[in-house]
Amino acid sequence: MGYLKDVGNTLSYHESKKHIEGVKKDGIIQFLNLFKKFKNNEATGLLWGDELEYHLVNIDPETGKIRIKLAAAEIIQKIESDSFEAQFEYGKWMIEAVPKKPYDIVCDPEPVFESITQRRKGIQKYLDPNDYILPTPVFSMLGVGDYYTSNEKRERSLERANAKTDTASAYDGEEEKINFSQKSEANLKPMILTPKEKEVRNEISRSRYVDDEIINAHPRFPTLTRNLRLRRGEAMNIKIPIFKDVNTAKEATEDEPYPGFIHMDATAFGMGNGCLQQTFAAKDLSNARYLTDQLAVIAPIMLALSAGAPIFKGKLADIDTRWSSIAQSVDDRTAEERDPSSERYIPKSRYDSISYYISESPACKSEYNDVKFPINKDIVKFAEEQAKELGLELDDRLLNHLGFLFLRDPMVIFKDRVNVDNESNTNHFENFQSTNWNSVRFKPPPSFESPIGWRVELRTAELQIKDIENASLDLFALLIVRMIQRFKLNFYIPMSKLNENFERASKQNAVINQKFWFRKSNEYESPDEYVELTIAEFINGKEQVYKGLMGWAREFYNNYCMCHEDPFSKLVEKYLSKVIDRAEGKTPTNAQWIRSFVLNHPAYKKDSIVSEEISKDLINAILKISREEKDYSDFA
Repeated sequence: MGYLKDVGNTLSYHESKKHIEGVKKDGIIQFLNLFKKFKNNEATGLLWGDELEYHLVNIDPETGKIRIKLAAAEIIQKIESDSFEAQFEYGKWMIEAVPKKPYDIVCDPEPVFESITQRRKGIQKYLDPNDYILPTPVFSMLGVGDYYTSNEKRERSLERANAKTDTASAYDGEEEKINFSQKSEANLKPMILTPKEKEVRNEISRSRYVDDEIINAHPRFPTLTRNLRLRRGEAMNIKIPIFKDVNTAKEATEDEPYPGFIHMDATAFGMGNGCLQQTFAAKDLSNARYLTDQLAVIAPIMLALSAGAPIFKGKLADIDTRWSSIAQSVDDRTAEERDPSSERYIPKSRYDSISYYISESPACKSEYNDVKFPINKDIVKFAEEQAKELGLELDDRLLNHLGFLFLRDPMVIFKDRVNVDNESNTNHFENFQSTNWNSVRFKPPPSFESPIGWRVELRTAELQIKDIENASLDLFALLIVRMIQRFKLNFYIPMSKLNENFERASKQNAVINQKFWFRKSNEYESPDEYVELTIAEFINGKEQVYKGLMGWAREFYNNYCMCHEDPFSKLVEKYLSKVIDRAEGKTPTNAQWIRSFVLNHPAYKKDSIVSEEISKDLINAILKISREEKDYSDFA
C-alpha cells in the first residue's frame, strides 16, 4: 500500500499545515518534471502484474479460537523467493504478495495461476504451526472481543500498562488532552476494556472497537490514521447497513449506536481489507489516459463479480463488498466538506470511484463529465504557469486531473523530507497520488531513473478464496485490456451513470440482481446510446442489442492472435468459464456463499450476528477450500 520508501519522523496534521501549500506546489513541479522527461516515452513491451493482500490468522490449538496474528513483519523478513515479493500493508497481520517479474501479455494463461498459487503456498511455508494465510477481503471478527494475537502481545501489554503517560502530550493544543493510566494487564485485553476505555487508550485512531496496536509500525500508517482523523475533526464514522433478519436488534446499543447499521470507527476497518489489483503497462501517455477512462467503466463490474465481503465486525451486512467500508474509513472531509449545502462540499471520500475522465481522445466528450466535482483551481493555475516555464503544454483534462488530485491535503509528511530536489525526487507527488485511492489510478513512471513507463491500475476487485478464482479475474481484466488496445473499444458512459453503476455494484448479489449502464456500441466511433444490461449480457452479448465482450474476444483470437495452439478455448474452458458461470448465476460469488453459510449454520439465531462459533466454522471452511482440501459444495 502506498509509498513506503521514506522512513523517519512524521508531522502531525496540525504541524504540517504550514507546509501544505508548499508541498502541493512541489508535488506539481515533480509531476511536471516527470512529464517533461517521459511524455514521449513508448513502452517496448506491454507488461502487467497483480497484487494480492492476505490476512495472517492463528488458530488456537486448545480452543480452536481464530484471531488475526500481528506477525506479518517477522514473516516478510524471513521470506526468500525467486518468484514473488512479500510486502507490508496497513495492518500488522496483512501481507501483500506481488510477482517479482511482471507478466508478458501473451496467450498462455497458466503463468498467472501458477504465480498466484506459488505466492500463497510460498508464504504459508514460512508460518508458524497453527498460523494460516486467509484469502478473504475482510476478517469477519475484526473489532469483536479478543480478535488478535502476536508473539509480543503480552510483553507489550505489560510495558504499556506500566507507562503512565499523557497520551496526547505530543499533540498539545491539537485535540483534547487525556490522562489515562492502565494499571493491570487484564485491563488491556480487548474483551475487558469498555468502549470508552478503548477510545481513550487509542491515541492514534480514538477507536472504541479496535486497538492501535494492530496498525503497521511503519511511520506512514499510524501517521496516516491519526492525520485523517485530525483533519476530519473526529474519529471515523463508518456505517454499513445491517442485514435485517427476524430477530435483528431494533434499538441502539453500546456496541451498535445506530439502529439498522453496523458501526465502525477506525481506518483499520477499511484499510485492513484485502483486495486483488491489476496494473497494466500502456504503450504511451495517451494510451494510458484512454485506458484509465475505459477501465473506470469496467471497475464496478469487477467489484460486483468479485464480491466477497458480507460480514463486518461480526455481523451480516446488507451489502456484499468492502468498497463502502474503505471509503468511509479514510474519509478525512471536515463536517463542512461533508455538508451538501456548504460551498466547500466535496461529494466523495478520497477513496472512491473516479469523478472525471482524463483522456484527450476525441472519443472523450466533455458532456461525459456531467457531474460537477470541485477541483483545486489555484493548483490548476499554478500547474499551467509552471508548465509554460518548462516549455510544456498540458491540455485542460490533464490540468483538471491534477486539480482533482491536489484538492486533498497531504496526510503523511516526513520532517526531514519537506524540502527536496524536485528534479530528482517524486515523494511529494506520490504523497497525493498514493492517498487518492480511486477505482482506477493513472500512474506516471515512479521515479526519474525508472525503466517503468506509464501505467493504469484497476483497483476494485476483492480477494478471492481460491487461487483459480483470483487468476480468472486477473485474466478477465487482461482480456478486456487487450480488446481495448486492439480494437480501441469505447466504453464511455456519462459519469452520472458510472456513479449509478458503483451504487449498484455493492448490493446483495449484484452480479445477478442488478443491471448496469453500458454503451450500446463499443465501436470507437459510435452514437451516444446507452443500455442497461446484466453482467452476463455484457460478457456474452444480447441478441440485436449488444455485441458482448466475448464477441470481441472471438474476433481477436480468430483474426489477430498469432499463437500456434488454440489459446482462446483454453482460456475460456479453465478460467473465463469461472467468471461467466458466476455472471450467469451458476456459481455464487464468495459473498453469497459466505452469506448462505452463515444463514444456514445451526448456531445462527436469525439476529444478524455472526457468533464466534459460526465465524470459527466459516474460516476453517474457507481455509480448507483455499488449500483445495474441500470445495464449496462440501459445506452446502
